[in-house]
Amino acid sequence: MMRRSKCRAAAITSIVFGGLLYQYSSKWSHQLTAYTSEYVQDLRTRKHHAGAEDAYRTTPHPNPKAPTISRTTEHIDTCQLPVTNIAYLKIHKAGSSTLSQVINRFGYRRNLSFLLPKDFQRGKRYMWNMNSTDEVRINILGISPANLSNSRYNLFTLHTTYNRRVIDDLMQPGSRYITILRDPVDQFVSAFGYYDFSRSLPYTEQKKSSKTEQIREWFRHPHDYRRKYGDIARKGKISVSPESYLFCRNSQARDLGFDMEHERNVSAISEYIDVLNKEIDLVLIMDHFDESLLVMQKMLCWEMSDILYFPENRGRRHMKNSSLPGDIAHTIRDWNSADQQLYAHFNRTLWRKISEYGPSFESDLNSFRSLLKDVIQTCRPHSQNSTIPDNCELSAMDKNALMDKIRQRQKLHQEAPDNPPRKKISSNLRKKNVTMIH
Repeated sequence: MMRRSKCRAAAITSIVFGGLLYQYSSKWSHQLTAYTSEYVQDLRTRKHHAGAEDAYRTTPHPNPKAPTISRTTEHIDTCQLPVTNIAYLKIHKAGSSTLSQVINRFGYRRNLSFLLPKDFQRGKRYMWNMNSTDEVRINILGISPANLSNSRYNLFTLHTTYNRRVIDDLMQPGSRYITILRDPVDQFVSAFGYYDFSRSLPYTEQKKSSKTEQIREWFRHPHDYRRKYGDIARKGKISVSPESYLFCRNSQARDLGFDMEHERNVSAISEYIDVLNKEIDLVLIMDHFDESLLVMQKMLCWEMSDILYFPENRGRRHMKNSSLPGDIAHTIRDWNSADQQLYAHFNRTLWRKISEYGPSFESDLNSFRSLLKDVIQTCRPHSQNSTIPDNCELSAMDKNALMDKIRQRQKLHQEAPDNPPRKKISSNLRKKNVTMIH
């Protein structure tokens, strides 16, 4: 029994932190374009052009039992190296911080480059507005003036409004695009508490202990309360971004670049969903997070150790969908109808991908959850005075501390000479075609 326990512990350490042995290198390497009045026609044009990229998107495999989570069926047979070029579109209050931490840890262990702004302020609910490539380039961290016009990056994991043209200009060619959505009821309730929407309510309503009653009152006059909340936020009377009022309605669709002038237009939303189907490789669903991660792992040719996670923002308490009265949940879905339409579509898409994963899905899911439980028990401190094992440091690190390390490393690359001398690479590494950046 003791021998088995030791083997189990050794396996956990190896799996979780084996990524530290990787030293992959790589060269240091749209808000969307304004829509015209012919909005739906513009979407159809994008849809047509996106169709030319079908060979690079998820394609059904002729064998329904075979794995299909890849851009081409050829990828299934040649899945040898992990995908390292990823644009992750982070969605507000959709569990996106947990997923960004997974991707950030993956990139840091492999010395990948990150698309980051110079003036990032952690803990300030930063959202990077990407209106044009030129505007973004002059604010990128880790870019030398000599390479201002041609630098491209491996990873992007920040909040922004989706602008495909600009992000494509800054990412490595062929980057995979992924994002995450959450049930609109849970997402709205989470945003209601996090952004303190109740501050727009009368004082007597704010003092009610029941979040359910606060939400019920808010929906008695949602347009009025939203405008009042916007005024409060813009005047800096609460500790949120002045743009926080934008998250009061259909914020997931907004983050993905949908024009909010058409948020009640079912046809326009459907057209935009068709565009996203072509442009985004995978939409994870927060409500089925572990299942989504397995699909992502297969698509990106990652190891199971690469998708292990510690839940972020877990200390904040929010009501769950199941705890709300049915009439309020229905009202929230109707108010966020664009988000609801997006979520319903991509939730179905996820389960289709799961059905195409292959017969090992359930066993892989059980193995992943078992490993995740072991790792959390091993690496999470059990009290404030607990010490974290040395080999747990990166896995247990919170998102701000990890981002600080990423930014510091990238800043050092910026300050290094354009053509630094290269250290001699060992013959063993040469045989494995591994390049090292110094």
